[in-house]
Amino acid sequence: MMKYEKIGVFLSANSPVDDICHQAVREVGEWIGRTRRTLIYGGAKKGLMEELAQATKQSGGRIFGVVPEIVVNRNLVSETLDVTIRTVDLADRKSIIIEKSDILLALPGGVGTLDEVFTALSMASIGYPSKPVVLYNPHGFWNSLLDLLADLHHKGMLRDRPQELLSVVANLEELQQLLDGE
Repeated sequence: MMKYEKIGVFLSANSPVDDICHQAVREVGEWIGRTRRTLIYGGAKKGLMEELAQATKQSGGRIFGVVPEIVVNRNLVSETLDVTIRTVDLADRKSIIIEKSDILLALPGGVGTLDEVFTALSMASIGYPSKPVVLYNPHGFWNSLLDLLADLHHKGMLRDRPQELLSVVANLEELQQLLDGE
């Protein structure tokens, strides 16, 4: 059995103009499917979220969508889901994704993705059972966040250096090495 079978993914439901983001999301989805892992994510059929789900499904992966009521009410639930877990709100969704995952992977995203990453890091910093957090950083997407975390550590606002809080990978090969030791 593989160490990290259930991959919790945080990412945008928007569709950015940058092709690098689309390519990264497709590569990760195809890899999750090809390696017969389970994707656990927000379950929306919009933007990068749907691209990830489509790539995972087409490559043979299993998909759990953790879907808040507002997404259900707007008829935005992806049709790729094998399992749908309904939640009241985004806070519940975040908690369930963290709880059910073996590892947490942040793909390109915005404020919602940052909220999810910071929640996972905050939980770990105060002693909750934690999951490894990985930033997928294609072409330096998360560099400004890493600079901010380093600055906060330098100013004494973070006990741990950023590299002690999370892992950073630039591409699929580095992600595979981190998760599988390949």
